[in-house]
Amino acid sequence: MKILVDIIHPAHVHFFRHAITEWQSRGHTVAVTARQKDVTIELLDRFGIPYTLLSKVGRGLGGLGCELIRRDWRLWRYCRRFKPDVLTGISGVFIAHVGFLLRKPSVIWDDTEHQQLAHRITWPFATAIYSPESYNKPPVKKQHLYPGCHELAYLHPKRFTPDRDLVAQLGIDPDSRYCIVRFVSWGAHHDVGQHGLADSEKLDFIKSIEPFAKPYITSEGQLPEKLQPYQLHIPVHLLHHVLAFASLCVAEGATVASEAALLGVPAVYVNTLRAGTIDRLERAGLLRQTTETRQALQMSLECLADTTAVETARRNRDILLQKEQDVTRLVVEAVERFGKDGR
Repeated sequence: MKILVDIIHPAHVHFFRHAITEWQSRGHTVAVTARQKDVTIELLDRFGIPYTLLSKVGRGLGGLGCELIRRDWRLWRYCRRFKPDVLTGISGVFIAHVGFLLRKPSVIWDDTEHQQLAHRITWPFATAIYSPESYNKPPVKKQHLYPGCHELAYLHPKRFTPDRDLVAQLGIDPDSRYCIVRFVSWGAHHDVGQHGLADSEKLDFIKSIEPFAKPYITSEGQLPEKLQPYQLHIPVHLLHHVLAFASLCVAEGATVASEAALLGVPAVYVNTLRAGTIDRLERAGLLRQTTETRQALQMSLECLADTTAVETARRNRDILLQKEQDVTRLVVEAVERFGKDGR
């Protein structure tokens, strides 16, 4: 079987990398097409995943629209040569159109309810859509809900074990108190009009946390000069090992906030957008969400003052995982089934 995997965001590399290995071990031919966004290409290189670069991320709605047209065309041409039996990807904006034109099944993984524009131009052309059970909108006919979330494709205990020695080799003491702070670029179409931490208050936020836990910043965009001394400098594919031993994670992006929660790290999510997966993690006692910088700071300091916060988060994580499944297994089997049966 020939499987086309379209990767358009760094998190998608992690989501598919174990599935790619399993498909290959089962004798399938896998081709990866990629989009230059943040550290996507670096991650593919670090994990040794061959790929074909088709586009770089557009800026603003106009730029994203132009990218959609160009990338659809390039992906269609690529698939005409590769001749996949099935296409798969997160969000699926590009593969749904190409799969429809080629009369090949497209299997989409979606956990983002507020991508309304993307859904309107994608879902009518998709063969199947898989979403977590926590999805907070009524499912459409072709949508399948499962117990889990995207991040469990690579952070499920069957797939990932944090390495304390590796973190130490990176120059970070895993037994010390430190905080991972994640800034996003706000460049996606669903980010228009949204916000996280106030830019004017980020330095004060970091300095307020610093007496209680060493802050390390990871950012999608270029940091202002005053924040650069706090930037985390490690190979990008090792972030989850460092994140796993943190005392706190403060994130503007849902992915890193969810990753921290699933690693048993207390998390504060600062974003005006809500999502079903975030709500589920909040109900499980693994994460807190706010839209205000001052409240985020208060939540962060409360967490750092609580000597049992990490222990409680890990216990709540273990309880949650008893109800979730190995998402990579689902990905492997679902794509194989649609590739074999077609539409």
